[in-house]
Amino acid sequence: MKLFSSSYFFLTAVLLQLCLLFVVRHDPFFGDAIASTSQAANTIYTQQLATIFYPLDADPGHPTLYAYGLALCWTVFGKTLLIAHAYSCAWALLLLFAFRKVASCLLSQTETNLATGLVLLFPTYLSQSAMMLNTVAVMTFFLFAVYGVLKQQCIIILIAASLMCITHLQSAFLLLSLASFDLIQSVCGTNKITLIRWMQSRFWVYAIPATLFGLWLFIHYQHTGWLLVSPQYSDVNELNGIGEYINALALIVWRLVDYGMLPFYIILGWIFFKQKDSRLTIIQMLALVLPCCLAMAEFLSNTIGHRYFIAFAMMVILYTVYLTRYLQLIGRIIVYGCLGVSLLAGNFLSYPGKNLGDATLAYRSYFSLIKQARSAINAQPYSHAPIANADDLTYLQSTSFVPIQRLNEASLDTVPVVIQSNVNAEFTDDDKKLLATWYGTSFEQGAVYVNVFANPKYVAKPEGWSLRQPSTAEQWMIALKKKLGR
Repeated sequence: MKLFSSSYFFLTAVLLQLCLLFVVRHDPFFGDAIASTSQAANTIYTQQLATIFYPLDADPGHPTLYAYGLALCWTVFGKTLLIAHAYSCAWALLLLFAFRKVASCLLSQTETNLATGLVLLFPTYLSQSAMMLNTVAVMTFFLFAVYGVLKQQCIIILIAASLMCITHLQSAFLLLSLASFDLIQSVCGTNKITLIRWMQSRFWVYAIPATLFGLWLFIHYQHTGWLLVSPQYSDVNELNGIGEYINALALIVWRLVDYGMLPFYIILGWIFFKQKDSRLTIIQMLALVLPCCLAMAEFLSNTIGHRYFIAFAMMVILYTVYLTRYLQLIGRIIVYGCLGVSLLAGNFLSYPGKNLGDATLAYRSYFSLIKQARSAINAQPYSHAPIANADDLTYLQSTSFVPIQRLNEASLDTVPVVIQSNVNAEFTDDDKKLLATWYGTSFEQGAVYVNVFANPKYVAKPEGWSLRQPSTAEQWMIALKKKLGR
């Protein structure tokens, strides 16, 4: 039926993004979108597109293609949050388009639409559509490069991988996965070329993007004086040891199966052991996923976010739909229904006692809560990122609220008021013990809470203040995290 054609189905995705844009249009920059996008885009815009760098005192090291594009849009259409969100949603649609191009290589039109529908339920895809982060851009180029591999089109691989390498530092890991996937696809797939021939034909395809990545590092080093490891971000100042590596791998596994994705891996595992014909396909998928994950675990430990694996989750969805062809029709219908429910439920999943990330749209409750918290404060408040970022970087304009100062440069016991929430993770156990002796009040909505603490040395006890009490489940999760050393 024409109603179910790809054009109509993609129009549904466009309408979903438009609805999302309407909902989030006033949301400020949040979390890593401040550090990775807003800092650079504001600097580039202020300097009238005459720079490609972050401000020196707030540079995570990423290439700035995404931020430069946003600054260009601001220059043309005006510097507003609406334009920033429209830009983000446009990238999310381009990511979905890239996914559908990849899916068309393996799936029928109906199966492609089905896989697209599952992606539209995927919590992290929806959250990143609203986050204004460069992650969506790098994943878009990655999937276009995957499409080039499946089509054996070297020019597509080259262009997509090159753009990927000037968008995000994670591209170095993704390039490794791309080459691994290409190798397995070419040597073990339908072409079955030799390893030597593959190396001869593909050397320049991957050498050029790698050179571009190295060129960015060189230019960036000339500008800042450091390579890869920012003085502002200490998570990767040395390689992980064996214990840290295992912990990082465990965290990556959690990221891969989290928020509704676990049933996909269960089904793929069951098909792998039941159907011998499926094993090469699953091995090819693993060749795409594992190299990046194994490499990331060596370099990163705590800052491994769900968003780094969006493209892998989308490919897992695609391959699951592809391999359900081994099931009977009634079995496929049941599986698709279960997978859809699992992803939908993932949008509402939260972990008590865990610092809230940006893997679902649940973080949005923070925006109204922080306004309430700031309205209740008469003294100068202090906090850590992302709370303690200037309104000019978050709301793109000054507000009537007293600015929140960075706690990093102050001693905790010398400040009058501290704002703490499960959106910022920098407070240590000792910090929390000290804050527990202060006056406190809480603002809570859904999975998000914001606590305001007043120092008894400087502030009289406010009337009507009441601090939230952690639930039993939250206390258990906190204790477990301590036990695991996280």
